[in-house]
Amino acid sequence: MNQSQAPAHDPARSRRGQTMAEFALTLPILLLLMFGVIEFARIFHAWVTLQNAARAAARYAITGRWDEDIVASAITYTSAATDPLLRREDILNNLVPCTTGHDALFYNHWGHDCDPNDEDDQGLRADLARMPSIVDRARIGAASLALKDGEQITGLVGPSGEINSETVGSDQPGWFHVYMCSSRPSLYHSDPVTGERPPRYIPSTDRSDRICRLNEAPDATLNQYDAGGPGDAVEIVVFFNHPLITPLGLVDYVQLQARRVMINESFRSTRLVNLPPQLGAPTRPPTQTYTPSHTPTTTNTPTNTSVPTTTLTNTPVDTPEPTLAPDCALLTLTSVSLRDNFLRMTVKNDNAAPVFITRGAVQWRKHTLFSEMSLVGMRLGSRSPFWTGDDHNPPTDVQSGTTEGQWLNGASPFNDRRLDGGGTSVTFYAQFRNGPTDLNDYYTIGSFDGTRIYFGTEWGGVNQDCVFEITGYPTPTPPTVPPTNTPIPICTNYLTTFVGFETNGVVHYSITNTDVVVAYLTGFSIHWNTYGEGRKAITLDFVSAGGTSAHDSRAVVVWDGSASVPPATASQGGGGWLTSPVIEPGRTLDIWIDFDGTNKRLDQEGYVRSDFNATTFTISFYCENPVPSYPTPGPTSTPRPTSTPRDTDTPEPTRMPTDTPPPTDTPEHTNTPRPTAVPTETPRPTATDTPEVPPDCGGEANC
Repeated sequence: MNQSQAPAHDPARSRRGQTMAEFALTLPILLLLMFGVIEFARIFHAWVTLQNAARAAARYAITGRWDEDIVASAITYTSAATDPLLRREDILNNLVPCTTGHDALFYNHWGHDCDPNDEDDQGLRADLARMPSIVDRARIGAASLALKDGEQITGLVGPSGEINSETVGSDQPGWFHVYMCSSRPSLYHSDPVTGERPPRYIPSTDRSDRICRLNEAPDATLNQYDAGGPGDAVEIVVFFNHPLITPLGLVDYVQLQARRVMINESFRSTRLVNLPPQLGAPTRPPTQTYTPSHTPTTTNTPTNTSVPTTTLTNTPVDTPEPTLAPDCALLTLTSVSLRDNFLRMTVKNDNAAPVFITRGAVQWRKHTLFSEMSLVGMRLGSRSPFWTGDDHNPPTDVQSGTTEGQWLNGASPFNDRRLDGGGTSVTFYAQFRNGPTDLNDYYTIGSFDGTRIYFGTEWGGVNQDCVFEITGYPTPTPPTVPPTNTPIPICTNYLTTFVGFETNGVVHYSITNTDVVVAYLTGFSIHWNTYGEGRKAITLDFVSAGGTSAHDSRAVVVWDGSASVPPATASQGGGGWLTSPVIEPGRTLDIWIDFDGTNKRLDQEGYVRSDFNATTFTISFYCENPVPSYPTPGPTSTPRPTSTPRDTDTPEPTRMPTDTPPPTDTPEHTNTPRPTAVPTETPRPTATDTPEVPPDCGGEANC
């Protein structure tokens, strides 16, 4: 063999190299598939776990329970009480106090001061304590996930501020959040005809926004989580940023959500839930419940003495319910108080059977500073009013069956008038309007001496067996101020402001009273622009004051009529005028001017603020309080044609009348030929100078 010949090709080595190259090419794909399977399995596991967390949180929420250890941890409070009941109450008092004075935490959340003797207020306090426990149940249900520490319960404010201990934000891996919102009805608003209450909360359509908007607040964007009361629907949405562990380099996490909606149980008996009629009715007809004539069914037992088994099977069938008719002696008036614009009377029922309020006779004394104050509603607890109206003349005496247009029993049988037994307490509310914001500022309980409420002991009946009366409270010397001592208002102390446009053609104004005297809105002159091209014609329908909107049940309708041609002028005692709303010192009164002709905001129809210039409001017959005039944006945009003269100003040099004075220097050269035409001026120059002039004329002979 020739040693100089090249070695033969090795096929084995060639195949090994090819395999390595192919493996290097397919390895990324294999890794991608493998990591994808791993991540998909982890995501699926996290999703299933999150569903369990949402279900566990919702199931706990509907029970109405709360864990004092969880609440204490959320507000970082350590109770010194050793007794379990005292410790529980101590923690609740630290989360949201309830005293006879002003309780800021309770007031800021629910909109009124807490009454220690009101069972409804105690229930609202417990509803706040439930939320940290619900979040904790969700975390327990998701314990197998890589959760970061901390929680945030939006709108729940404790002694140290809003509860928020999250260690990471919503844009970081491991973030865990529990959103909750309920169908709780309004605590203060109701339809005056049907008695139905709008929802207190409106959740955002996109739950990723995590907004449970408070529908009763002036600030429409206020976000406040809520677990609902008995019978309300509660919605739980659990969020989790599931972290990825494989080095794909795409994203750091995937956000997962799980949602559950359940109906709260009847965990409190002070407020009846909105059950269907067949569930809200008594289990047996009242005649069987309260009539003992059915008990002698034991006469059948002698006939079956030979067969003991038959006596056992027959006796339970015919045995009536052992509920006894209520006894008025077991009903107690536990407290009477004034809060905000309500007169409140709390009654406790120690009977086994329920009773029903059947009559309300509210007495109050007229106050010279609030001559237009009226009684507008009566209700039990936080339920819908069982009576609505607008009575300016005390006493207001109404009863079941006699005022059909205003007396309401509720959707379920008599629920709005029902006071359950078993030691249940409920508060009777008499609501006043167009009086002082806080009755305590001008009235005492003795001012309502003689007020009576009646309860009937028959099922849903109209009998008036049990009577409770406000009596024995000290009545001060007339709390009214003689009109002769009423100071004359200082007109400059009343500030009128244009607030903005609202839907349904409403224009919103406000009047702030910085004076020291009580004032009234006693007249107005409303102007609006009607010559705008392309705008819808509008007609003034009504004017109201107070509340949070033009159609709020707490608003006072000042004037009701129809005016299609401005200005619309009205005053107290004139046509269409209904009442004169009060403006207390240091407070602001909202004025709502409702126009017909559109369901949109007027600025969407082309109207601007300046279209309502010259509008004035009369304060206490004395002050003509004008609305500040606003510049007319319409004319300033249309006068751009008026700015076109500025374009005509640019050619100012071409305007002969204005330009002739400045160019007086140039005509001196152009007028040089004129001296040549005058014989007396030509001899002035010397003969040697005259030949120099013609060359400047360009060789013209006439020069």
